[in-house]
Amino acid sequence: MSGRATTRRRAGAAAGGGAAAGGASNILQFYTDDSPGLQVGPTTVLVASLSFVGIVVLLHIWGKFRM
Repeated sequence: MSGRATTRRRAGAAAGGGAAAGGASNILQFYTDDSPGLQVGPTTVLVASLSFVGIVVLLHIWGKFRM
């Protein structure tokens, strides 16, 4: 293998390194107005998750007293 071919491969790999940045744009697609599906804000997610945790804790306490 010649040094020239190695240099060419390295240059191609460096140019292809932008694929990771392209993956980030796919993640950002979930947060645009054009994305399909249900759009839920961070406050709604926080309230729903804390409510779920609270209900689970209350059910555990209720189960201890019921025995």
